Amino acid sequence: MTKPIQMNMAEITRLMRAGQLSEATQMIQTGLGSGGIGAAPDAAPGAGAGASAPDLPDMQALLSNLRLPGMGGGGLTGGLPGGLAGGLSGGLTGGFGAGLPGARASGPAPVLPEGAEWTWRRHQAAGETRDLRLYVPASLAGEPAAGLLLLLHGCTQDPDDFARGTGILEAAEQHRVIVIAPKQPSQANMNRCWNWFEARHGGTDSGEAAFLADLTRTIAHEFAVPPDLRFAAGLSAGGAMAVTLGAVFADDFGAVACHSGLPNGAARDMSGAFQAMSQGGSDRGTGVGCRLFVLHGSTDGTVSPRNGDAVLSQALHRQEGLQRRAADAKLDGRNVQIGRYRNATGELRIESWRVEGLGHAWSGGNPQGSHTATGPSATQAMLKFFLD
Repeated sequence: MTKPIQMNMAEITRLMRAGQLSEATQMIQTGLGSGGIGAAPDAAPGAGAGASAPDLPDMQALLSNLRLPGMGGGGLTGGLPGGLAGGLSGGLTGGFGAGLPGARASGPAPVLPEGAEWTWRRHQAAGETRDLRLYVPASLAGEPAAGLLLLLHGCTQDPDDFARGTGILEAAEQHRVIVIAPKQPSQANMNRCWNWFEARHGGTDSGEAAFLADLTRTIAHEFAVPPDLRFAAGLSAGGAMAVTLGAVFADDFGAVACHSGLPNGAARDMSGAFQAMSQGGSDRGTGVGCRLFVLHGSTDGTVSPRNGDAVLSQALHRQEGLQRRAADAKLDGRNVQIGRYRNATGELRIESWRVEGLGHAWSGGNPQGSHTATGPSATQAMLKFFLD
């Protein structure tokens, strides 16, 4: 039996029309009698992050009664394309990603080899401040790093969870790569998503993309890593932000990787983001200018596979004259459609993977982390692309 909804519907509608989603969310949560995702303060660095989902039947009932300009019958959920009611139900209470599949409880702390470091730091730049994890592999042994990777988690995740799921620490140790894993706090986005869909976070002087570029430069300078050996990779919202970095700060990165993400400029607000996630974002924005690895699952029901196509199309518009060669394969039980794009000198500039049967989850990930699935290792494939 669902709880009765006792809240000021007119005021919630007014707030949503005005774009004041945080205030509308607070009223919804109060009316439901639940803190909802993101209502609790962030855990201290290193602590596991858990969240309880809202009462979904109540939320669906609420959304069905919200009517904004231009919407027909069925209210807010009925007026959305592509059956986005479930996604928006999660989105309103937790920002993007509350409806993502594959959530897990916090797993064990990583076991580090002797001499390795997985430490917390804090960085300030471009009007932003974030905590971050920094991994310095023991395998460096005083020698220069083979590369530096900025690792951007998806919605509802944090650096420790994402490191477990991707297995990045073990891979970084193997390949002698330093890893920067910044944490998006709920104060910046209620569901800890990188705000790829807000124009102010895609600029060169302020916002999250500018912050992440400055963070990468700072750590790279500390360890003397040149721009061509600086990389960025992310999942979902993190993948979208990696694409933004590769488009806006192409000279600062040797390559970026987008797993289940979206093209640069796919949206400029929250409603546009849901539209892009469901139907696919436009490829009209500025594409990635550095080397690019893009992977998407064929059955991704959270971020449409059309977005992976748009990321690729954007980059091909910017990097003209590349020649494609198909290299399809069956890897770890899944068929993978692989396209490799080289320039006139034979340099591999872009590699695209479409993994059959993969949903919205990190391919070949460790189930101790959230949002992972069986399949070829995205972690190893990305690092091979970055370092070859």
